[in-house]
Amino acid sequence: MNLAEILVYTDIRQLNQMADHYGCECNPHSKNELITTLLANLRHKQTISREIEQLSPEETHFFLLLFLDKRTEMSLEDLLAKAGVALDAKKEGKQEEARKYVAKAMKRGWIFPAKSRTIGQYQVPLDIREPLLHTWLQKWQKDENAFVLEPDAYRDEGTALVDDIMQFLRFLQREPVPLTAEGGMYKRYQQQVLQFLQVKEEPLTPERWRFGYGLHFDLYPDRFSLIYDFCYYQRWIEEIPGQVSLTEAGNEQLQKPYSDALYHEVIRFWMRLYKRAVPNLPMLVQLIPMMAASGWVTQTALARSLLPWIRAFYYDDPNNILVNRILKMMVHLGLIRVGQSGEEWIYSGTYASQSWLRKYNGFTESTILLK
Repeated sequence: MNLAEILVYTDIRQLNQMADHYGCECNPHSKNELITTLLANLRHKQTISREIEQLSPEETHFFLLLFLDKRTEMSLEDLLAKAGVALDAKKEGKQEEARKYVAKAMKRGWIFPAKSRTIGQYQVPLDIREPLLHTWLQKWQKDENAFVLEPDAYRDEGTALVDDIMQFLRFLQREPVPLTAEGGMYKRYQQQVLQFLQVKEEPLTPERWRFGYGLHFDLYPDRFSLIYDFCYYQRWIEEIPGQVSLTEAGNEQLQKPYSDALYHEVIRFWMRLYKRAVPNLPMLVQLIPMMAASGWVTQTALARSLLPWIRAFYYDDPNNILVNRILKMMVHLGLIRVGQSGEEWIYSGTYASQSWLRKYNGFTESTILLK
């Protein structure tokens, strides 16, 4: 429902709390006057701008977690979990503080008790999400001065990842590939398959650690690791002692034409696979293309804003997670383009991020653990 419809059913106590928060002058005993005054205030650009300006860093985090989630109804547990994530650095008294964030969101008119049979559900008005997010983006663009000129050359990988998934299946169609004692393809086979792919990678050099981002993330480079894991998860390939081979389902997939549905499924798989290591990934994947929707944005500007919302994952520090686990993989998935401006990496949104991704809600996805 839209804000006007929700206010009609809202308890007069919440209406008065909202009126106090926004400094509305009206008869506190007249529900009709309260609704009329609140609607005029909450839709006013100055009111929205002032509200966004006054948000603390933690409140901003909660605001983005709330409004980038496309659900129009959420449980109290959902809301408290979002507030808890935003308050992660403040461990002491987090539960009590989280409840205050939810109460403040009600006073701001961001959420309302849902008029449904399910107790403890809250609804977000349909028509307030876009104006609030647009105002936050305008403020960010003004504060960061993040945009630069379009580069002379840039890389847009589009749906190349899907094409390379098919290339990998064709590679295995010729014959099974032997595996090392560690469970990975021998380096010479890796080199053979990698040379057929549209985006070039090299086999890994020995590293101290690589884990948390897939089944064989310790054995294969980032992009190919995702390709392998997706095929494994779909049961298009199977590992038996000493080798990996194509399954009957994999053979059947090779007979099918390209589909957008498969491309979207790869993006969903990546988000579910990486979500355990990067809990804020659903928010960041929605936010980054929005930040880069109207121009080319520098990596430095993105890092200044996003790093506070990224936690280290064992030896993987926040900056490496942003650059290599999120931005680089979003380029591979065709969600953003990448170029260079001098020594600076710069990014811009793509059609996929401005169309399908705007409808997709990664917040409701469960994580995937491959074994």
